[in-house]
Amino acid sequence: MKIRKAMFATDFRSMTLSELKALFPLKEAGLEEIILYHVLHIEDVGFVPYGGFLKEAQEKLEAEALTRFKDWGKVVEEAGLKAQTLVKVGVPWRSILLTAQEEMVHLIALGTRRDDAEEPDLGSTVLKIVRHSEIPILIVKRNDNIFKNVLLPTDFSLPSEKAMGVVMELAPVVEKVELVHVLSEKEVKEFSPQGIELKANRAMENLNVYVQELAQLGLVAHAHVFVGNTAKEILRSAEDLEATLIVMGTTGKDAVKEFWMGSASHRVAELAQCSVLLVP
Repeated sequence: MKIRKAMFATDFRSMTLSELKALFPLKEAGLEEIILYHVLHIEDVGFVPYGGFLKEAQEKLEAEALTRFKDWGKVVEEAGLKAQTLVKVGVPWRSILLTAQEEMVHLIALGTRRDDAEEPDLGSTVLKIVRHSEIPILIVKRNDNIFKNVLLPTDFSLPSEKAMGVVMELAPVVEKVELVHVLSEKEVKEFSPQGIELKANRAMENLNVYVQELAQLGLVAHAHVFVGNTAKEILRSAEDLEATLIVMGTTGKDAVKEFWMGSASHRVAELAQCSVLLVP
Protein backbone atom coordinates (compact mmCIF):
# COMPACT_ATOMS: atom_id res chain seq x y z
CA MET A 1 0.00 0.00 0.00
CA LYS A 2 1.44 3.34 -1.05
CA ILE A 3 1.14 6.23 1.37
CA ARG A 4 -0.39 8.96 -0.79
CA LYS A 5 -2.37 10.84 1.86
CA ALA A 6 -1.26 11.32 5.48
CA MET A 7 -2.99 12.90 8.47
CA PHE A 8 -0.83 14.98 10.79
CA ALA A 9 -2.88 15.07 14.00
CA THR A 10 -1.60 17.57 16.54
CA ASP A 11 -2.58 19.15 19.84
CA PHE A 12 0.19 21.74 19.22
CA ARG A 13 2.17 20.40 22.18
CA SER A 14 3.41 17.00 21.03
CA MET A 15 3.52 17.69 17.28
CA THR A 16 4.93 20.90 15.89
CA LEU A 17 6.15 22.21 12.53
CA SER A 18 9.46 20.47 13.09
CA GLU A 19 7.78 17.04 13.30
CA LEU A 20 5.59 17.91 10.31
CA LYS A 21 8.71 18.41 8.20
CA ALA A 22 9.80 14.88 9.13
CA LEU A 23 7.04 13.60 6.83
CA PHE A 24 8.27 15.48 3.76
CA PRO A 25 10.73 12.75 2.59
CA LEU A 26 7.68 10.52 2.04
CA LYS A 27 7.02 12.55 -1.11
CA GLU A 28 9.75 10.46 -2.77
CA ALA A 29 7.77 7.33 -1.85
CA GLY A 30 4.47 8.62 -3.25
CA LEU A 31 3.07 11.01 -0.62
CA GLU A 32 0.88 13.65 -2.28
CA GLU A 33 -1.16 15.27 0.48
CA ILE A 34 -1.00 16.01 4.21
CA ILE A 35 -4.11 16.78 6.24
CA LEU A 36 -3.32 19.08 9.16
CA TYR A 37 -5.80 18.03 11.83
CA HIS A 38 -6.64 19.37 15.26
CA VAL A 39 -9.42 18.25 17.60
CA LEU A 40 -11.01 20.69 20.00
CA HIS A 41 -11.85 18.56 22.99
CA ILE A 42 -15.51 18.92 23.89
CA GLU A 43 -14.52 19.98 27.40
CA ASP A 44 -12.47 22.88 26.02
CA VAL A 45 -15.44 24.39 24.23
CA GLY A 46 -17.75 24.26 27.21
CA PHE A 47 -19.77 21.21 26.25
CA VAL A 48 -22.72 20.61 28.55
CA PRO A 49 -25.29 17.79 28.27
CA TYR A 50 -28.26 18.83 26.14
CA GLY A 51 -26.72 22.28 25.83
CA GLY A 52 -24.20 21.76 23.04
CA PHE A 53 -21.05 23.88 22.73
CA LEU A 54 -20.32 27.44 23.72
CA LYS A 55 -20.13 28.96 20.24
CA GLU A 56 -17.83 31.81 21.22
CA ALA A 57 -15.27 29.48 22.82
CA GLN A 58 -15.40 27.14 19.84
CA GLU A 59 -14.91 29.90 17.28
CA LYS A 60 -11.99 31.38 19.23
CA LEU A 61 -10.13 28.06 19.48
CA GLU A 62 -10.87 27.21 15.85
CA ALA A 63 -9.47 30.54 14.71
CA GLU A 64 -6.28 30.02 16.70
CA ALA A 65 -5.75 26.56 15.23
CA LEU A 66 -6.53 27.57 11.66
CA THR A 67 -4.17 30.55 11.87
CA ARG A 68 -1.30 28.27 12.76
CA PHE A 69 -2.32 25.70 10.16
CA LYS A 70 -2.39 28.41 7.49
CA ASP A 71 1.27 29.08 8.16
CA TRP A 72 2.13 25.38 8.26
CA GLY A 73 0.17 24.75 5.08
CA LYS A 74 2.43 27.15 3.19
CA VAL A 75 5.46 25.13 4.32
CA VAL A 76 3.79 21.90 3.15
CA GLU A 77 3.02 23.38 -0.26
CA GLU A 78 6.56 24.75 -0.60
CA ALA A 79 7.71 21.15 -0.17
CA GLY A 80 5.62 20.19 -3.21
CA LEU A 81 2.74 18.60 -1.29
CA LYS A 82 -0.95 19.43 -1.11
CA ALA A 83 -2.14 20.72 2.27
CA GLN A 84 -5.63 20.45 3.76
CA THR A 85 -6.58 21.87 7.17
CA LEU A 86 -9.32 20.52 9.42
CA VAL A 87 -10.41 21.49 12.93
CA LYS A 88 -13.27 19.61 14.59
CA VAL A 89 -14.88 19.28 18.02
CA GLY A 90 -15.04 15.89 19.69
CA VAL A 91 -13.23 13.24 21.69
CA PRO A 92 -9.72 13.31 20.14
CA TRP A 93 -9.04 9.61 19.56
CA ARG A 94 -12.48 8.91 18.13
CA SER A 95 -12.46 12.03 16.00
CA ILE A 96 -9.02 11.27 14.57
CA LEU A 97 -9.95 7.70 13.61
CA LEU A 98 -13.33 8.69 12.16
CA THR A 99 -11.90 11.55 10.11
CA ALA A 100 -9.04 9.38 8.88
CA GLN A 101 -11.63 6.91 7.62
CA GLU A 102 -13.76 9.60 6.02
CA GLU A 103 -10.79 11.21 4.30
CA MET A 104 -9.37 7.81 3.28
CA VAL A 105 -5.89 8.55 4.56
CA HIS A 106 -3.13 5.94 4.40
CA LEU A 107 -1.16 7.05 7.46
CA ILE A 108 -1.84 8.86 10.74
CA ALA A 109 1.11 10.72 12.27
CA LEU A 110 0.99 11.32 16.02
CA GLY A 111 3.41 12.59 18.63
CA THR A 112 4.45 11.92 22.20
CA ARG A 113 4.21 14.37 25.06
CA ARG A 114 7.11 16.70 25.71
CA ASP A 115 6.63 16.99 29.46
CA ASP A 116 9.51 14.66 30.27
CA ALA A 117 12.02 13.82 27.55
CA GLU A 118 13.49 11.01 29.64
CA GLU A 119 10.15 9.28 30.15
CA PRO A 120 8.07 9.59 26.96
CA ASP A 121 4.35 9.20 27.61
CA LEU A 122 2.18 8.19 24.70
CA GLY A 123 -0.91 9.28 26.57
CA SER A 124 -4.33 7.67 26.52
CA THR A 125 -5.32 9.29 23.21
CA VAL A 126 -2.39 7.85 21.28
CA LEU A 127 -2.74 4.43 22.90
CA LYS A 128 -6.43 4.24 22.01
CA ILE A 129 -5.70 5.24 18.43
CA VAL A 130 -2.96 2.61 18.19
CA ARG A 131 -5.26 -0.10 19.54
CA HIS A 132 -8.21 0.72 17.29
CA SER A 133 -6.69 1.96 14.06
CA GLU A 134 -7.00 -0.07 10.87
CA ILE A 135 -4.33 1.97 9.07
CA PRO A 136 -0.63 2.50 9.87
CA ILE A 137 0.23 4.83 12.75
CA LEU A 138 3.49 6.80 12.77
CA ILE A 139 4.54 7.94 16.24
CA VAL A 140 7.08 10.69 15.67
CA LYS A 141 9.61 11.01 18.47
CA ARG A 142 12.42 12.76 16.64
CA ASN A 143 12.45 15.27 13.84
CA ASP A 144 15.62 14.23 12.01
CA ASN A 145 15.66 11.88 9.00
CA ILE A 146 13.46 9.22 10.59
CA PHE A 147 13.39 7.00 7.49
CA LYS A 148 17.17 6.66 7.19
CA ASN A 149 17.80 3.47 9.17
CA VAL A 150 14.79 1.18 9.66
CA LEU A 151 14.57 -1.61 12.22
CA LEU A 152 12.07 -4.25 11.10
CA PRO A 153 11.23 -6.82 13.81
CA THR A 154 9.41 -9.86 12.47
CA ASP A 155 7.91 -13.08 13.81
CA PHE A 156 6.98 -14.16 10.24
CA SER A 157 3.27 -13.64 11.00
CA LEU A 158 0.80 -11.90 8.66
CA PRO A 159 1.13 -8.55 10.50
CA SER A 160 4.91 -8.82 10.13
CA GLU A 161 4.49 -9.49 6.41
CA LYS A 162 2.35 -6.35 6.16
CA ALA A 163 5.06 -4.36 7.94
CA MET A 164 7.59 -5.74 5.46
CA GLY A 165 5.34 -4.58 2.64
CA VAL A 166 5.25 -1.06 4.04
CA VAL A 167 9.05 -0.96 4.30
CA MET A 168 9.29 -2.05 0.67
CA GLU A 169 6.97 0.78 -0.32
CA LEU A 170 9.24 3.17 1.61
CA ALA A 171 12.32 1.95 -0.27
CA PRO A 172 12.87 5.28 -2.11
CA VAL A 173 13.47 7.09 1.22
CA VAL A 174 15.14 4.29 3.24
CA GLU A 175 18.91 3.78 3.27
CA LYS A 176 19.26 0.66 5.42
CA VAL A 177 17.07 -2.03 6.99
CA GLU A 178 17.95 -4.08 10.05
CA LEU A 179 15.80 -7.24 10.23
CA VAL A 180 15.33 -8.69 13.72
CA HIS A 181 13.72 -11.90 14.91
CA VAL A 182 13.46 -12.64 18.63
CA LEU A 183 13.16 -16.17 19.96
CA SER A 184 11.12 -15.57 23.09
CA GLU A 185 12.17 -17.08 26.40
CA LYS A 186 8.94 -19.07 26.53
CA GLU A 187 9.44 -20.31 22.98
CA VAL A 188 12.85 -21.87 23.73
CA LYS A 189 12.25 -22.80 27.37
CA GLU A 190 12.25 -26.54 26.73
CA PHE A 191 15.00 -26.48 24.09
CA SER A 192 18.58 -27.62 24.55
CA PRO A 193 21.40 -25.26 23.49
CA GLN A 194 21.65 -27.24 20.26
CA GLY A 195 17.90 -26.95 19.73
CA ILE A 196 18.02 -23.19 20.25
CA GLU A 197 20.86 -22.90 17.76
CA LEU A 198 18.93 -24.93 15.20
CA LYS A 199 15.85 -22.74 15.66
CA ALA A 200 17.96 -19.61 15.37
CA ASN A 201 19.55 -20.88 12.16
CA ARG A 202 16.14 -21.54 10.63
CA ALA A 203 15.00 -18.05 11.57
CA MET A 204 18.16 -16.62 10.00
CA GLU A 205 17.41 -18.49 6.77
CA ASN A 206 13.95 -16.91 6.68
CA LEU A 207 15.38 -13.47 7.39
CA ASN A 208 17.89 -13.85 4.58
CA VAL A 209 15.01 -14.31 2.15
CA TYR A 210 13.82 -10.85 3.22
CA VAL A 211 17.36 -9.51 2.84
CA GLN A 212 17.41 -10.68 -0.77
CA GLU A 213 13.98 -9.17 -1.49
CA LEU A 214 15.08 -5.82 -0.08
CA ALA A 215 18.35 -5.98 -2.01
CA GLN A 216 16.34 -6.18 -5.23
CA LEU A 217 14.93 -2.77 -4.31
CA GLY A 218 18.42 -1.40 -3.82
CA LEU A 219 18.30 -1.49 -0.04
CA VAL A 220 21.16 -2.55 2.22
CA ALA A 221 19.73 -5.03 4.73
CA HIS A 222 21.15 -7.13 7.57
CA ALA A 223 19.61 -10.02 9.53
CA HIS A 224 19.79 -10.55 13.30
CA VAL A 225 18.40 -13.24 15.61
CA PHE A 226 18.23 -12.78 19.39
CA VAL A 227 16.85 -14.71 22.37
CA GLY A 228 14.97 -13.09 25.23
CA ASN A 229 12.00 -10.88 25.99
CA THR A 230 10.60 -9.71 22.66
CA ALA A 231 10.02 -6.04 23.49
CA LYS A 232 13.28 -5.66 25.42
CA GLU A 233 15.34 -7.24 22.64
CA ILE A 234 13.72 -5.04 20.00
CA LEU A 235 14.37 -1.92 22.07
CA ARG A 236 17.96 -2.97 22.72
CA SER A 237 18.47 -3.69 19.04
CA ALA A 238 17.09 -0.28 18.08
CA GLU A 239 19.70 1.40 20.27
CA ASP A 240 22.60 -0.87 19.32
CA LEU A 241 21.88 -0.59 15.59
CA GLU A 242 21.13 3.15 15.79
CA ALA A 243 17.68 2.81 14.25
CA THR A 244 15.86 5.99 13.30
CA LEU A 245 12.54 4.19 12.83
CA ILE A 246 11.03 0.91 14.01
CA VAL A 247 8.40 -0.60 11.70
CA MET A 248 6.38 -3.50 13.06
CA GLY A 249 3.00 -5.21 12.97
CA THR A 250 0.57 -4.56 15.81
CA THR A 251 -0.31 -8.19 16.55
CA GLY A 252 1.74 -11.34 16.73
CA LYS A 253 1.37 -15.08 16.88
CA ASP A 254 -0.81 -15.17 20.00
CA ALA A 255 -3.44 -12.48 19.42
CA VAL A 256 -5.53 -13.37 22.49
CA LYS A 257 -2.56 -13.16 24.83
CA GLU A 258 -1.44 -9.90 23.30
CA PHE A 259 -4.91 -8.40 23.66
CA TRP A 260 -4.92 -8.99 27.39
CA MET A 261 -1.26 -8.41 28.21
CA GLY A 262 -0.42 -5.63 25.79
CA SER A 263 1.42 -6.50 22.62
CA ALA A 264 5.15 -6.18 22.16
CA SER A 265 4.48 -3.60 19.47
CA HIS A 266 2.56 -1.36 21.88
CA ARG A 267 5.32 -1.72 24.47
CA VAL A 268 7.96 -0.82 21.90
CA ALA A 269 5.91 2.17 20.73
CA GLU A 270 5.78 3.49 24.28
CA LEU A 271 9.43 2.98 25.23
CA ALA A 272 11.42 3.37 22.01
CA GLN A 273 13.64 6.44 21.77
CA CYS A 274 13.24 6.56 17.99
CA SER A 275 10.06 7.00 15.94
CA VAL A 276 7.79 3.98 15.51
CA LEU A 277 5.52 2.99 12.60
CA LEU A 278 2.85 0.46 13.59
CA VAL A 279 1.14 -1.53 10.84
CA PRO A 280 -2.23 -3.21 11.62
